[in-house]
Amino acid sequence: MPDIIRVWKEIDITDIEKHLLIVGDVAGDCSNCRELGINYLSAKSCPKCGNEFKYIATRSHEIRKIKQKRPDLIFVDFEDYKKAIGKIKAKNLFL
Repeated sequence: MPDIIRVWKEIDITDIEKHLLIVGDVAGDCSNCRELGINYLSAKSCPKCGNEFKYIATRSHEIRKIKQKRPDLIFVDFEDYKKAIGKIKAKNLFL
């Protein structure tokens, strides 16, 4: 497998928020509706809200392993995602 490097690209964070599967130690979570316990190895969409997963992020550092198992999803850096969402929430507080 080729090396993995971070690439910066301007992207609509709200699209990521609606279609992100967040991988924990054992299972995944839907970032749109917060559904827990999703089988991240096979889930194409959220069983609760039905949103299709396009992106995947992890709280751990098992990027290569997860990317091998889910090559159909675009990998998003979880820390970058949290930072971007935090900025949006902070901005909305002052509107």
